[in-house]
Amino acid sequence: MSRNQLGGRTVTLMDEPTPLLARAFPLGAGRDGFGLGFQITGMHNSDSERAPGSMSWAGIFNTEFWIDPARGVGGVLMMQYLPFYDAAAIETLTGFEARVYAGLD
Repeated sequence: MSRNQLGGRTVTLMDEPTPLLARAFPLGAGRDGFGLGFQITGMHNSDSERAPGSMSWAGIFNTEFWIDPARGVGGVLMMQYLPFYDAAAIETLTGFEARVYAGLD
């Protein structure tokens, strides 16, 4: 489940289907792959993000989780509002993730 099943392809950015429901998504488009049930983080050089090979998923009301086996950490962020992936939700998610990883050092 944690291995990229897309071969050399990556997750693509999905257009805004309905702006009041969802913005363009996901983070990691053009970099990440997809396993059997999870988005799989692709290669990058950032210490403030989940490690390559991490598994993640997001729900329509801006619920998010990730599992990072390489660094032995996971995170769950539960928000309940629309639109999915709006700027405030992404800022909250990336800030939360950066603070989690900053606390590991």
